[in-house]
Amino acid sequence: MNTRSIIVLDIGGTKINFGRFQGGMIQQNQILPFPAHASAEEIFAFIIHCIDLVKLDDTEAIAIGVPCIVDIEQGIVFNAVNIPAWQQYPLKSLLQAHYQLPVYINNDVNCFVAGESAYGTAKHYQNVAGICLGTGFGCGLFVNQQLYAGQNCCAGEVGGIRYLDATIDDYCSGQYFIDHYQVSGAELAQRADAGDVRALAAFEQFAGHLANAISHLLLVIDPQVIVIGGSVANSYHLFIDALWRELANFPYPVVIENLTICQSELADAALLGAASLYLHHHSEIH
Repeated sequence: MNTRSIIVLDIGGTKINFGRFQGGMIQQNQILPFPAHASAEEIFAFIIHCIDLVKLDDTEAIAIGVPCIVDIEQGIVFNAVNIPAWQQYPLKSLLQAHYQLPVYINNDVNCFVAGESAYGTAKHYQNVAGICLGTGFGCGLFVNQQLYAGQNCCAGEVGGIRYLDATIDDYCSGQYFIDHYQVSGAELAQRADAGDVRALAAFEQFAGHLANAISHLLLVIDPQVIVIGGSVANSYHLFIDALWRELANFPYPVVIENLTICQSELADAALLGAASLYLHHHSEIH
């Protein structure tokens, strides 16, 4: 059995999770604040620092999830909304030149859904949508047990759809609570758990917006299961009942009857997914 390690990183708009994948599990992972608004050079140096903290002599590759669309073959990251320096950034070639190792890069939510499909609750399903509710609204798609990223790694980017006075990103993420209630979703959840009526109503409203986003996915992809992760998923119990009530208005009742929605219970799904996508990609080209 190959026990050589793969360095895995999950880069978000506010933090980075990184560690080693070895023997089918994540080892020595750490979570640090990510300098999203730094220069490209400063961000690259920070990523090198993170990799060096967990890299071993037997490390065979580096696999990364990033919060934007990617040229998966070339490893160029495009139009990262929360990382201004990454508008067309050749991350793969720079890291390969630095480490002389293979580097694999994909969208972070693609990595999340890959992890859920390989190791989580969704591994028993053929068609899966993974939704991450965090800095924004992210979605990754597994169709017929394979990642579907589209021509430009843009498949599932429902967050960019125009909605009300902004986009789905603005109404189906942690930013929604800050913009509309002037408090973080985590603090609002504490108030809701304590019985605060306004806080409870906030999550009811959130569920309505989320149902709209999910309706788009159902009409386009029609998955068997939707797995919800990200920081806002910690408040899953506060919006799931209202979400199902809102989805009752979907035009095709049989779709809702056959749909499963669940909260992610898999620790480090995106890291596991980054490793699994690298291994699948590596096996295809050898």
